[in-house]
Amino acid sequence: MQIQLPYGKEKITLNIPDKNLLDVVVPKEYIAPDHPEVIIRKAVFNPLGSERLSNIATEGDRVAIVVDDYTRPCPTQELLPPVLDELKRAGVEDSDVLIIVANGTHKPPSFETIKTIVGDKVSRNYSVITNDIENGEYIHVGKTKMGHDVEVLKDYVVSDIKVLLGDIEYHYFAGYGGTRKSILPGISSGGTVQQNHKLMFHENARAGVLKDNPVHLGMNDALHLAGCDFALNVVLNSHRRVVGAWGGDPAAVMDAGVKLVDEMYKVKVKEKADVVVTAANGHPHDLDLYQAYKALHTALPVVKEDGVIVLVAECIEGHGNEVYREWMERYKTSDEIKEALMENFVMGAHKAYYHLKAIEKHPVILVSRMDKEEVEDVFHLTHASDIQTALSRAFEIAGRDATVRVVPQGTSTLMELNS
Repeated sequence: MQIQLPYGKEKITLNIPDKNLLDVVVPKEYIAPDHPEVIIRKAVFNPLGSERLSNIATEGDRVAIVVDDYTRPCPTQELLPPVLDELKRAGVEDSDVLIIVANGTHKPPSFETIKTIVGDKVSRNYSVITNDIENGEYIHVGKTKMGHDVEVLKDYVVSDIKVLLGDIEYHYFAGYGGTRKSILPGISSGGTVQQNHKLMFHENARAGVLKDNPVHLGMNDALHLAGCDFALNVVLNSHRRVVGAWGGDPAAVMDAGVKLVDEMYKVKVKEKADVVVTAANGHPHDLDLYQAYKALHTALPVVKEDGVIVLVAECIEGHGNEVYREWMERYKTSDEIKEALMENFVMGAHKAYYHLKAIEKHPVILVSRMDKEEVEDVFHLTHASDIQTALSRAFEIAGRDATVRVVPQGTSTLMELNS
């Protein structure tokens, strides 16, 4: 059987014997409307569990609007106009509106990058700041139920009206992105982010899980402590087009978004496979190994013990993160990285932890344009220049009768075994 897999901006063809093919797992793709602004405005004007923003804000209020940073696919330029219109309707002056880029511990974006996030017109007419953990001023707003201090950017805390914009999708250890993630890590201090992210080692800190997930619970506590008057979140399809939007109470918005994400991207499978061939959704998701790893991660629950994973990712920009590479060179086991991260959590290093944990259990073959020496000596993966070579090597390890599962959209597909 021939199966098309995304690879960079192209497609490559996998030829697999019918007797080996267990299944091809694909998410339920929702078609985006031609005019996403229609459903976004509907979400703003018909909020869930709250009044309209134009009824919440009043003339003279200082308003803080938190938006996603450059690492997120959120279409902020499409979300801002109806929100700003609502504030104008309430009598709020443009000069009383502050837009905050929730870059968490990421490097603060340049002014040019800010323009690509919020749009040229908004960047000229409104004040826009970023979360600079090195120089930002934070206010202690309380402690989480686990006793962790929560420090949030002062400009947000002192505002009269607080608005959060973002998108909801699966997240490694927070379960899902969305709403509360705009606060923590979005606009929290470095110390607050570190304390929360150290909880990633808990067994319930994983994609698609909110119940008893300590990372999510800590983020939720931070949201309640910092406050939010109105949230607007969207869900995107695999083409990064808006297919769902909700405004209003952050808890109601989160519930609605999570439901749609699960409808689209959570797929039940009947059994584990000997080999899983997983593609990282193509460009831009497979620009580098740091991003493409996500497709490897989603394969772990549905491959047999000692089974083989074939990761298909062009990685035209190489490894993608210096911290990731440095920690892969410095440490030999996931336990060593865990110990180091518990001492001092470093973003980027967490990816090295997940990477090592995966390859400690499974041989992984990478189909990529990355340098063979780097792939094998630094990241301890088997390099393959083409998909058929990779499959042949997988059969050498797992046997000629091995069952093969193919996942063309591995980055966004969350697979679970039928219970």
